[in-house]
Parts: sequence; structure tokens; C-alpha cells
Amino acid sequence: MLKLHFKDNRQSACWVTEKLYCIGSASDNQLVINDPSVDSLHAKIFAEDEKYVLKDNNSASGCFINGQRITQKEILPGDILRFGNIEMIVLDPRKLHEQDDADQSAPWRLVSDSSWLPGKTFIIMPDRAVIIGRTDQCDITIPGTHLSRRHTELRIQGSKLLVKDLGSSNGTFLNDKSITEATAENGDRLRLDVYTFRLVAPDMDIHKTRIRASIDSISKPIERKQASTEPKRWKTRPTSPGNRDEPTYEESSTGHWKWMLLGVGLLVLAVIAGKFLW
Repeated sequence: MLKLHFKDNRQSACWVTEKLYCIGSASDNQLVINDPSVDSLHAKIFAEDEKYVLKDNNSASGCFINGQRITQKEILPGDILRFGNIEMIVLDPRKLHEQDDADQSAPWRLVSDSSWLPGKTFIIMPDRAVIIGRTDQCDITIPGTHLSRRHTELRIQGSKLLVKDLGSSNGTFLNDKSITEATAENGDRLRLDVYTFRLVAPDMDIHKTRIRASIDSISKPIERKQASTEPKRWKTRPTSPGNRDEPTYEESSTGHWKWMLLGVGLLVLAVIAGKFLW
């Protein structure tokens, strides 16, 4: 998970949690930047194998990482992104972890698991209440007739999530129980009539986040052990106890040839002696 902070503080910082995160000036993007230098769909961020990759969408003013124009490149905490004239800093989760609880709170996520909104993810910001309903004035707008104009309010309180029904017609349900106000935890299921969601708490495991190495950092060379040039000597264990000297291959071979030569010599002598006898 990454957090993007506007360098000029024009907008609140935002969290990148979706696998596909769209950036542009159009209202249907996850991150909307109202600036003439930003195209309607300027760029996309893909989450792949715990990596975040920024891809330019053929924008007129381009996408930049640390001052270098890119077409597609992995982004890491500490990088400075630029979309047109707008610069954003990718915050380091390790530094966020050192701050107080209010500042370090990552967003809760509302993940749809119903056929009405398949795969849709909504962010619950930690600094204010989030209203769900069917009108454009709500923070999360779901234009369905099953929802009230202002249906439910969600608010982060410490490590928990406060869920409050706003007098809706069809009710708010937490783990299939109708509630007026209740505290939710990670993994709980929220249902607003036919719309069901899974509540996902923040993941503050900073050890899973890779950090781009500093340019002036010096890598310590790895010392590798030199391979020995001496021939290997294989040791065998005797098959019976006691100190027994086993003949080597050379010794056994030499003895064998000696007996063969002796036999051949005796055979030759026998043939010669036979000729003289005849």
C-alpha cells in the first residue's frame, strides 16, 4: 500500500489500495486532479506481485518519476511523481509508522463481494466520517434504488470502525444483524439491503514494502570463498570392526598381473620341455 501526498498541499493525501488506480482530471478516476495540465485519464497505477507500476496513458504533458519522463516504471516510497505540473511525493511507510496513531492510520477499505458491485473497492478516510448513499452529496455514491439518499455513516475510531445507520428505509446490517450503531472489526461483513461488503482493516506491515536504494549508497561486496584446487579424497568406512588394512586398487592389480605372468612362464617352459622329450 502506498500513500501519495500533494507537494503543494492542494488536496488531501490519498492511499493507493486498488489493483488498478486511475489518475486524471475526469470525475470517474480514483484520484481526481483538477488542473489544466492533467488529462482526463492521465495515468494508471497497477499493483502486481506487491509492486506498484506507474504507466502513462499517452498524456500530453507526460508522467515523471524523480524528474525523468517515463512510459512505464515501478514506483517506490520516496519517489517524486509528476503529472503535468502537479508533483506528488510517495510517502515512506516506515516514517508513517513512527508517527502518532492518528497520522499513521492507513485507510480502511470497503470491498464489494456481491454481484451488484463486483470487485469494487471504496476507501474510508481516517480523518472524517464517510457517508454512503445514492446521492452525489455522499462520499460513496451508489446510485441504486435500494439505498436511501443518506444510508450509512462510517467513522474510524482507533483500531475499530464505527458503523451508524442514518435512518435508512431498508436498514444497515453488520454480520447479518440489523444495527442502529455498532463497532466493526477487520473481516466483518456490512450489508446495505442488497449490497454486501467486506470490511478490510489497514495492513501496517512495513516490512513488505520495498524502498528504492539511495543513489549514493555503497554496497558492500560479497566475499566469495575460493574453490579448492586440491583433488578430493573420498573416505570409506570399513565394513567390519577392527583395524584392517584394505589393499588399494594399484596393489591388487599389480599382484594379479604377477600371477598371470608366472603362469604364462610356467606354461612356456612346459611346452619347451615337451619338445625335448619327444
